Amino acid sequence: MPVWSPVRLGGLVLCGLLAGCATGADWQSEVADRDPRDARCQARLSAYDAAVAEAGVADAGAARVAGFPYLRVDRLLASFDDELDSPAAFADWVTRMRELDGEARAIEAANLPVSERDALPTPSGVDPAAAVNACATRLMQRELLAEQGTGPAREQLRSAVDPPDHYLSWRRALGLYPLTRLGLAVGYNRWKAGYLDTFEAPFATMPAEAPLVRYVPPGRPREAAVAARWWREAPRSPLGFVELEREELLRLAAHHAPVFLVETRGHDDRFGAPYWFAGPEGPLPLVDTSRPVADVRLSHTRFEGELLAQLVYTLWFPARTRQGALDLLGGRLDGLVWRVTLDEDGRPLIHDSIHPCGCYHLFFPVPPLERVAVAADADLREAPLTPLSAPRLAAGERVAVRVAAVSHYVEHLGVADSRREVAETRRYALEAVSTPPDFGRRSLALPGGGRLSLYGPEGLVSHTGRLERFLLWPSGILSPGAMRQWGTHATVFVGRRHFDDPRLFEAAFERPASSFAATSDVAASDDHSRGQPPTLQEEPRP
Repeated sequence: MPVWSPVRLGGLVLCGLLAGCATGADWQSEVADRDPRDARCQARLSAYDAAVAEAGVADAGAARVAGFPYLRVDRLLASFDDELDSPAAFADWVTRMRELDGEARAIEAANLPVSERDALPTPSGVDPAAAVNACATRLMQRELLAEQGTGPAREQLRSAVDPPDHYLSWRRALGLYPLTRLGLAVGYNRWKAGYLDTFEAPFATMPAEAPLVRYVPPGRPREAAVAARWWREAPRSPLGFVELEREELLRLAAHHAPVFLVETRGHDDRFGAPYWFAGPEGPLPLVDTSRPVADVRLSHTRFEGELLAQLVYTLWFPARTRQGALDLLGGRLDGLVWRVTLDEDGRPLIHDSIHPCGCYHLFFPVPPLERVAVAADADLREAPLTPLSAPRLAAGERVAVRVAAVSHYVEHLGVADSRREVAETRRYALEAVSTPPDFGRRSLALPGGGRLSLYGPEGLVSHTGRLERFLLWPSGILSPGAMRQWGTHATVFVGRRHFDDPRLFEAAFERPASSFAATSDVAASDDHSRGQPPTLQEEPRP
């Protein structure tokens, strides 16, 4: 079972037990009037937010909710605002927004300079993050959950929750987007025409333009029926979110992790962990390639009425090596984000990938899921690019992803074959970045002491800007080509699309009706003995 945070546990308990509700028009004033401690909490949050803004260490992973300073929202949670038909669902929704805010505040507090953190109005001996989060949780419980999800507070919250948008409309207006998008579309189509050629060759015999290094994940895939049964019995929240502890997430991620075959010309084609280096003008982001590691997070998406879990693997390369002084695309840090969306039985439904800049979004559906026609296929917008279907895997098999040298483009997809000749084989580790207290790259040690997020207040990684930003700014994307934080990835220059759009796949992919019967047959074939729930640590039966 997962470790329930005090925020969520307290929220669900209060939701079920408290019956009173404010009915006045000014619900915040009514609640504050009942206890002066609420006003002090509001003041503490305001002082904390001012210090974070002044220090420039705000976390951009989730958007703030106007009027509710103790909540933050992402695109997925925003999609539930008109579907909260029970007190339990409302409490789950609110406490998840509180957890996003609480996580961000803990990271911001860690990244504050010591002098500014010590100056916060915090009781002696109390951790500033713990103090401000205790206040925030108190306000959430009194202002929202005490009303059981009804009344003016709920209505104001639902109207205040807007999905964040990482396209700047004013830039599109200033850049005459209705005209400049024609040039953006031409450039994209030229890139696409040259890029897709690599997917036409047979995967097993595709030649390499540089020595191949095979990166293998930890462990080996478990027996399919055991994994499916474990997945169906994994605990879920009232809204359907899968609840996993850190070790469970890492086991699941190891089960589905791909093999990466990376063409390697030099140091910039080896991936590892980002860190801060003391540069002459301040800290610079570098990558330690001595230990290959992939960041792993658990996310969710919506598809055909279900809330589906996703495993997101992020590789960091030291750079995209510049090919000349006027190279538009080269620069410090590069990467690859590989995502596996799981179906209702915990099997891969679709794979997709981007670079950490949000660029080069590719989709690889697993049959019987198939790409269907969309309006963008016939106009200037960038339609979901689907070079080929992902392979259906037999027992013990893994997906293999071919990665180009220098550009780190995904070149092809197939089934991993350990017999293939490569220059070197390395095992990569998995590091959880979405389960507290593992906040990944959002709070890294500085060489001279203190801590700093890899990502700035706008979600960008400093010193990773590309020259292409001077040409692509009319798209409305802030600093196109720069590396950026999860939750801030705009993925098309023509049109509007985000990597974490909760209905991303529904628009362009469908399962044939006949596939549902096949899914049920596979699930029914699991004859694992009753009793203790299976785990991914179990070995396949002989």
